[in-house]
Amino acid sequence: MVVAVNLIQALPNREETLKAIEALDLLVVVDTMPSEIAGYADVVLPEATYLERWDDINVETFKEPFIAIRQPVVAPPADQKGGSWIARQLAEKLGLAQYFPWKDLEDQIARRLRDGGYDFEQLKKAGILKGPRKPVFVEDGVELEFETPSKKVEFWSRQLADAGFDPVPKYVAPPAAPAGMLRLISGRAPMHTFSRTQTNPLLHALMPENEVWINAAVASEAGLKSGDRVRLKNQDGVVSTPVRVKATQRIHPECVYMVYGFGHTSRALRSAYGKGASAAQLVTRYRVDPLMGGTSIHDNFVSFEQV
Repeated sequence: MVVAVNLIQALPNREETLKAIEALDLLVVVDTMPSEIAGYADVVLPEATYLERWDDINVETFKEPFIAIRQPVVAPPADQKGGSWIARQLAEKLGLAQYFPWKDLEDQIARRLRDGGYDFEQLKKAGILKGPRKPVFVEDGVELEFETPSKKVEFWSRQLADAGFDPVPKYVAPPAAPAGMLRLISGRAPMHTFSRTQTNPLLHALMPENEVWINAAVASEAGLKSGDRVRLKNQDGVVSTPVRVKATQRIHPECVYMVYGFGHTSRALRSAYGKGASAAQLVTRYRVDPLMGGTSIHDNFVSFEQV
C-alpha cells in the first residue's frame, strides 16, 4: 500500500522502483491525484484532500506548546474518502475493528481531547489551543543529563562501537565529477510540496515548471542564456525532458540545481504533464548511510545539450 507519496517521482533509481513494483502481487495506491504511481496500481483508493477531511490533531511541545486541529471546510466533490476512513474500513474487512474503537476520526479526536482535559468544541472554533510558554534555558546549578549511557555528551560512542559502527563518525569524501560533467543538486520551492501540488491552479501559476540553474560563466561558455532549453544527460545515460535554463551567479560553477517534483509523465495531470524536467529521473545513483538509513542523492552528474 502506497499512501500520499508518488514513488516514481520521490525515490532515487527509478528502475529499481519499477522492478520492485513488478515483483508485487498487489499494489494499492491511496492518492488525491492521478499520479504516476497510481498508474501502476491494481487498485486506486481516491482520498479526500486536506480541506475535505479530518486529520489527527497536531500536538507540538515547542517553546510555546500548542494543540492544532485540521477539519473539513468543504465536502469532497465525489466519492473520495479521508485516509482515516479508508484505514478503518479496511480494518473492519480484516476483522481488526477492535483496534479502531471509535465511530470516525472526529469521534476519536473528541475522546482524546476529553481524556486530556481539553474542550473539543473550543478547539474546533479556535483551530488552536496554546499552552504556557516554556523557558529555553537551564537554571544555574542544575546538573545536565543526556540520554547516553554516561549521561554526558559523548564524542566517542560505545553504543556505536558495540553495534559495529564507527564510534566517531568519519568524513567520506564525495566522488569527483567525471570530465565534462557537473554535479546535480536538487531541492524544494516554497510554493510547492514535493510533487503533489503542481496541478494546484494557484500554486501552478506561481511556478508552472522548474528550471536548471547553471552558473552564468559556465552557461556563457556553452552559448546558453536564461530562457534557453536544454536536455540533461546523467552519468548513466539517462536523458531528461527539455528544461529551461536559469543562468545565475548564485550557483557554484561545478554544480547545477533543479527543484524536485516536476517533469510529470502522467497525462491525467493535465496542467503538470510535460512541464519541466524530473530531477528524480536523473538520480540513478545513491549512497545509504549505514547507521540511520538516509540516502545521499547528490552523487549524480550531468552534461547538457541545447534543444
